[in-house]
Amino acid sequence: MKRTLLIDGDIIAYQSAVKSEQPIKWDDNLWTLHSYTPEAMKMVDDGIDALKRKLKADSIVVAITDTKNFRKDVLPTYKDNRKQKRKPLVLGDMRSHLIKKYKAVFYTSLEADDVLGILATKPSKDETIICSIDKDFMGVPCNYCRDGETVQKISLNEANHFHMIQTLMGDPVDGYSGVPKVGAVTANKMLADKDMPVKDMWEIVVKAYEKAGMNEQDALQQARVARILRHGEYDKKTGEVKLWQI
Repeated sequence: MKRTLLIDGDIIAYQSAVKSEQPIKWDDNLWTLHSYTPEAMKMVDDGIDALKRKLKADSIVVAITDTKNFRKDVLPTYKDNRKQKRKPLVLGDMRSHLIKKYKAVFYTSLEADDVLGILATKPSKDETIICSIDKDFMGVPCNYCRDGETVQKISLNEANHFHMIQTLMGDPVDGYSGVPKVGAVTANKMLADKDMPVKDMWEIVVKAYEKAGMNEQDALQQARVARILRHGEYDKKTGEVKLWQI
């Protein structure tokens, strides 16, 4: 059985671009920020090589995010909180490097997370492992490596449970709110039984939204942006997304 690593190109590009930035003080009043593209590229290459070596992989697939995002159609304010944040100087160069050297893949209107989720859940004789520090992959039934060394197998029940937890508590990093004042502790108390059928979990989620003066459509909107796509939820030919529903 061959082992293929499914690598989150967005994160490895961002981390390398950030680490390559160096502030320079020219005098008491003048500072500038510099990046050296070849140095950042080497960080990308070293990071990928380390993953391949430590996880003894036969091959890799690198995924990056498309310029369009279907979640903006579901929730127009999705990730609006990031608009004012400065992007690292050579981030675009790192994206180009991943495409040129590693044939990085991206699907129309999808984030890198979705591409990896789809590939990881596609039936295959070979073993696939998602490699990313992004905790959101706990919502995908897959083999998942978060630290670059150890692999965790996430079951279908665990993935569905995590998705419902995210729907309850939201994610301020990604700009969706969930139920007001419901954090991780409260969400996990509500859904204490991780083996509960999704339909039963959904009823609890909807009741939480209704108690907060919202409705099932509000819950559904949040669930759809929280969901990392899986195999069968995207048509690559048409670019159509099958939005989550119970």
